[in-house]
Amino acid sequence: MKITNVGLNQVNPYKRNQQQAEKVQQTTKTTADQLEISSAAKSMQTKSSIEVEQAERVAAIKADIEAGTYKVDAKQLASNILNYYRI
Repeated sequence: MKITNVGLNQVNPYKRNQQQAEKVQQTTKTTADQLEISSAAKSMQTKSSIEVEQAERVAAIKADIEAGTYKVDAKQLASNILNYYRI
């Protein structure tokens, strides 16, 4: 009867698979994603004073419209429309 070389890898293949899975888990835990926001993007996130003024003006106009007190100057509107299309 001939007996071939029997190694540890052939005796317990389940343990070998388990060790490989643990190695993969350890390597994935060490890496992490990072996010860095540039200074230009940070400055874009802050509202400028013009945007704040425009938002306040829009809110005031909306309130006037809801209250029914908003009046449009027809002559000024027509003048602005003509100036817009002349350019």
